[in-house]
Amino acid sequence: MGKKVYKKNKKVKEIIIYKRAQYRAKLNRSAFVLLGMVFLFFSLFYYLNNFFITDNSSFFTIKYIDERLNNVLAVKKQSSHFIPFTPNWKEKLLQQKKTKLASKNTSKPIANQEITMTDDIIWHGPRDKKEVALTFDADMTPVMVDWLRSGQASTYDDSRITDYLEQHQIKATFFLTGLWIQSYPQATKELADNSLFELENHTYSHPSMNGYCFDQPQVPESQYPYEIEKTQQLIEQYTHQAPKYFRFPGGCYDQNDLDLVKKEGLVTVHWDDVANDGFNSDEEQVINNVLSEAQNGSIIVMHMGGQANVPVTADALPTIVDELQKRGYTFVTVSELLNPPVIATKLDPKKYLSSLETFTNLTP
Repeated sequence: MGKKVYKKNKKVKEIIIYKRAQYRAKLNRSAFVLLGMVFLFFSLFYYLNNFFITDNSSFFTIKYIDERLNNVLAVKKQSSHFIPFTPNWKEKLLQQKKTKLASKNTSKPIANQEITMTDDIIWHGPRDKKEVALTFDADMTPVMVDWLRSGQASTYDDSRITDYLEQHQIKATFFLTGLWIQSYPQATKELADNSLFELENHTYSHPSMNGYCFDQPQVPESQYPYEIEKTQQLIEQYTHQAPKYFRFPGGCYDQNDLDLVKKEGLVTVHWDDVANDGFNSDEEQVINNVLSEAQNGSIIVMHMGGQANVPVTADALPTIVDELQKRGYTFVTVSELLNPPVIATKLDPKKYLSSLETFTNLTP
């Protein structure tokens, strides 16, 4: 349809002007409205998600949180000008994950269940006792070995940590990598010979076992069994018993990895209290990180590296231990935390002695 316009010019009887321009204008308006709705949707998604992250009530799954955390870290690594989507994004994502894991465990409290090999992963011990487990990861990658041998790094064994623990009779669990064991055979022997400590498996070369994981080196999936089994052999060589627990480097894993650990006869043990001491020179922050999250049954994760990797861990440790002891906590190994010893029936000393006398009299 069009509008007829008549002219005085006799040669032109009529001119028909079609309203294409008006249709085009309507189309442009529709496209503008559609784009506006899309922009509004993604804006709401963005800000609502940030709100959910802030108050730890996000509806996203733990797997999605892990993926998002890794993706943001990857982008941040590629661009030094990257601005994260919310202040303290890493801490908030980790807190959100922790909250979800805690709510997931609410339906089956660990304090009320027997910890068995069927559990995929253990984050903490029973909540009904004032016990906590100090754990120290002794990380070592092939690059770190090269730096150690070339003198670029002085040491990845801060003996001040073990000296303090031994001096104050504090029990602890060390998750060792195979390369750390081979780099420090004497230190490993001393740890193994000390009844305060237990040694557990932290892979051989500290690789990522689930894609990008905090700059950890990646190895083919076919090498995963070797990463576990080689370190099992090395620890058994020093302790004369097979380790029971395993910890993933960087805390990165998927279900296939968890299944592999179980197949190897180990239980995956992570943590619910993070010191965040790696490359952190703020001693007060490391102390607050531990103390603010500590509760009954907590598994606290710290590191054994030298001052280049964990510059303030040894300095922060005495304050952490003192404060937790003031709060009434007892330090135990992971084995003791997860598998409390069976207490024998108490006997009255007099009755016990009389029974010995009776037994002696009956003996020919």
